Amino acid sequence: MAYLAVFRDISLLWLILLTLLAVVPIGVVLFFAIKGMIRLRAILILYLPVVQEKARLVSATTTRVSDTVTRPIIYTYATAAQVNGLVRAMLRRNTP
Repeated sequence: MAYLAVFRDISLLWLILLTLLAVVPIGVVLFFAIKGMIRLRAILILYLPVVQEKARLVSATTTRVSDTVTRPIIYTYATAAQVNGLVRAMLRRNTP
């Protein structure tokens, strides 16, 4: 019986070793991932306001430029529609 107990103990140690070999790398990866996320968050706190301000500036500039570019086109189409409507109205009134 003592001989069987030795093999039982050896098999338990072997299973524990295999489990550690499977779990430790995952634990190390998770540990450094969490440390990296904490560091990234600290860096983002410093740079995020600057990035947000630049994004607002780009958005405002894009809106201003697009309004500047499209305003004459819209004005031209609106004027053409007004003239077209005026001509149609005048032609309808002249016909009995």
